[in-house]
Amino acid sequence: MKQPIPDRFLISPFFVFFVVHATQIGVGALSFQQPLMKAVGQDAWMVVLLAGLAAHLFIWLMYRLLSRAPFGGDIVSLHQHYLGRWFGGLLSVGVMCYYLLAALTVLQAYIEIIKVWVFPLMGTWQFSLIFLALTYYAVLGGFRVVVGLCVWGVVIPLATIFPMLFFPLEYAQYRNLLPVFDHSFGQLVSASKEMTLQYLGFEMLLMYYPFVKNAPSSQKWAHAANGFTTFIYLVIILISIVFYNQEQIQHLTWPTLTLAKIPEVPFIERMEYIVISIYVLVVFPIITLSVWAATRVVKQLFAVQQRRSLPVLLVILFIGTLLLQEKADIERISQWTAKLGLYLVAVYVPLLCISVWVVEKVKKTLQQKR
Repeated sequence: MKQPIPDRFLISPFFVFFVVHATQIGVGALSFQQPLMKAVGQDAWMVVLLAGLAAHLFIWLMYRLLSRAPFGGDIVSLHQHYLGRWFGGLLSVGVMCYYLLAALTVLQAYIEIIKVWVFPLMGTWQFSLIFLALTYYAVLGGFRVVVGLCVWGVVIPLATIFPMLFFPLEYAQYRNLLPVFDHSFGQLVSASKEMTLQYLGFEMLLMYYPFVKNAPSSQKWAHAANGFTTFIYLVIILISIVFYNQEQIQHLTWPTLTLAKIPEVPFIERMEYIVISIYVLVVFPIITLSVWAATRVVKQLFAVQQRRSLPVLLVILFIGTLLLQEKADIERISQWTAKLGLYLVAVYVPLLCISVWVVEKVKKTLQQKR
């Protein structure tokens, strides 16, 4: 039987709000409007709501699943208990690879933004080295340090970046919202796949669930975080629809950054530089939590201390940033992450819930026969 995690390493259920929200709002918030409006035009705001409701369902399923994990454990413990050491271990390795891919996706996407907007002459390896060195320091501090980063990653950008988004309303064309319900429900559901990467992040719960005091009670905070994320995306997409026309949006890679150029401050000529700089606090918690989750999987599977596996995983990420520098490569790994994340939360977790229910039902039936 595994020893319970000491109380000094646990977080209060309230902090799940910050962890979930911090991991959902990432670099995708800067660019999700283009593919969404290309697919369903002015009805894109409906897709945001639809995807948010689906995320609520998947969060509920995760809590149902994790409540059955032995000793209040994580997805690794659940795999080993119900699927066996070898097959369950193989699936856990797959989850670890997904977490690493998520960290690589966010890191590469943010580095691309820095290179295009701020420092076009600097190399990828320089930014990558700085970020991964900071990640090493943060993850080494433990899960509570990572949660602290998530708290600041929610509070500071919300107080500084979010108010800037309302300045373009001065030039809004509210007729752009019409006609409403111009697309079928099937088209809206199909377009909701474009929001997959934006709402992902709550799947990290599969690893940090045991670190939450009275973990089942944190479900309301996870749903509140997802609801707040939906609200943020809804505000961004509505402002984008009334500010841009559908032809303009097709030529913008990062529409949200362009919105940030609208506010005029006498002593700051390029406001988007400020937004990109503050956005470090948005991106960094996602990278650190993803890496922490990957090291936690290694510890659970192979009994290797996290501080020992951490340098190895960071080297893998560093090599990945060197090999995948082109825009086409970054788009490709973003698509892979979105697909794998969708399969994980929408296919694998429900199937695992059913499998666990069947195994428990069979065990209960056999015990009754004895």
